Amino acid sequence: MNLALFGFLTGLHLALLQFGYLFLLLIHVTSTYVTYTMIVIAWMTGTLVGLRWRSLDRRAALGLGLLSYYATYLLVVSVPLAVYTLPCAALGVAFSGLWAGRFFVVMLPYYGRADRLFFHENNGFLVGVIASFIGFTLLGRPFLLWTPLPMAVGLLVQLTGIEWGRALGAPVEVDAP
Repeated sequence: MNLALFGFLTGLHLALLQFGYLFLLLIHVTSTYVTYTMIVIAWMTGTLVGLRWRSLDRRAALGLGLLSYYATYLLVVSVPLAVYTLPCAALGVAFSGLWAGRFFVVMLPYYGRADRLFFHENNGFLVGVIASFIGFTLLGRPFLLWTPLPMAVGLLVQLTGIEWGRALGAPVEVDAP
């Protein structure tokens, strides 16, 4: 299993979620600086909790983030412009940020060095930012609806492969040959 690819795809997934929240809230709730600020603060709160919550299972963190995204999607599409959607969305964003924090704690032993981990995750995140803007521009709401699910499923499959490989003693590559 190639950890560089896993780190990259994790960053891509996190960017798609984060900017998916941004577009959803800008469309259905409010398009003010408060929305962006709330997303950043809630995401960082979730990330910090994910860094500290030692008993949080990695699959649960990834799954909870995806479930929260879709719950927020359903809420803001069903009840647009409602006052309570922004605080509810903040909870969803924070739950999605859990995997961002947990990823760094769980994967650091595999990578060995923090610089490699950050490098691959950040490259994926940057590509995800660009992909979010292009995908939303070209496809609109269907992009926001359908993109996070296959990304999360792919990450769960890769995470399971990494763990099984480690349990079986298979080599794990950090960088591509």
